[in-house]
Amino acid sequence: MGAPTFKKKWGISCNDLAEQEGVTPEAIRMRVKNYGTPFQRRKSLTKFEKKYGKTLGQIALDLGLHPQTIARREQLFGDVYREPTIKNGVAGKVLNDRGEHWWENSKMGYFKTTSTFMPQHKKGKDE
Repeated sequence: MGAPTFKKKWGISCNDLAEQEGVTPEAIRMRVKNYGTPFQRRKSLTKFEKKYGKTLGQIALDLGLHPQTIARREQLFGDVYREPTIKNGVAGKVLNDRGEHWWENSKMGYFKTTSTFMPQHKKGKDE
């Protein structure tokens, strides 16, 4: 008997999953090869997920700030929740001509609000 089909093992066909995520079926198959699951997209947690337990996008949504502002606070102060003592005159203002906030802007799609890391299950001696 041959190996189980992708759809039987994962509950969705490789082509359907690739279409949903906007990638090629080969990318989905590489996820399975590299990580053991088609749903994991990164090898390890990001530095924000390690330190704060949230993605950069999640922290930005929580604080109502742009992800670049969050990353800059981390770089300058070592803490994303620390506010600078000098206030910027453009803070909280919409600065694009379409009037979109960063999470509505289609060009900001690379900031993920959900984690793309899934921990691998390690098999023990008795399994």
